[in-house]
Amino acid sequence: MISHTGIIHQILFPSLLWRMPGKKVYLTFDDGPHTAATPAVLDLLKKHEVRATFFLSGKNIQGREEIVRRIADEGHSIGIHAFNHSRSLALSETKTKEEILQTKKIIADIIHQNVRLFRPPFGFFSRKTILAARELGCILVMWSCLTGDFRQWTHDRVVRVSLKNLSDGAILVYHDNDLTQRRIVDILDSVIPEIKRRGYSFGAIR
Repeated sequence: MISHTGIIHQILFPSLLWRMPGKKVYLTFDDGPHTAATPAVLDLLKKHEVRATFFLSGKNIQGREEIVRRIADEGHSIGIHAFNHSRSLALSETKTKEEILQTKKIIADIIHQNVRLFRPPFGFFSRKTILAARELGCILVMWSCLTGDFRQWTHDRVVRVSLKNLSDGAILVYHDNDLTQRRIVDILDSVIPEIKRRGYSFGAIR
């Protein structure tokens, strides 16, 4: 099981999506939908006219269907972050497929889209994860920068890490969850203008 996503893993597992082609930067958000954090992020993205990608945990969707609809209606992409947010998912191809399909159906019932993007919980994956995603026709999306917004880092440190790892096609990971709900908007409000100033535009992973 792979528990760290560094340069070596990008070389060893080239079939995974580590970055996108072109000069755009791709903001991604894991763990939602969250009752407070996700709408706040959506408001901020609308303010800056930015499209992003949200990887949703199936267990968090019930009762928050309107947030899922809003994500889609405002032009963002939606991906699957499994049903349960568990590291152990990487140990079983069967369980991985079950959780992808379970979450895929829940999302499809809400927005009537065939969601094909999948990011494993915690970024933990194994060859079983890759096989499961491939058999279901999913794109396994990783990242080029884990920003650390969920850690007990200062605002400035998260912003610095985000900007230090900018490059063409960079995929940045943020979170819309309990740990980030009080800080994510301020972080993005610092990061997004600086990314634009450096000449990048933003995209949603399709």
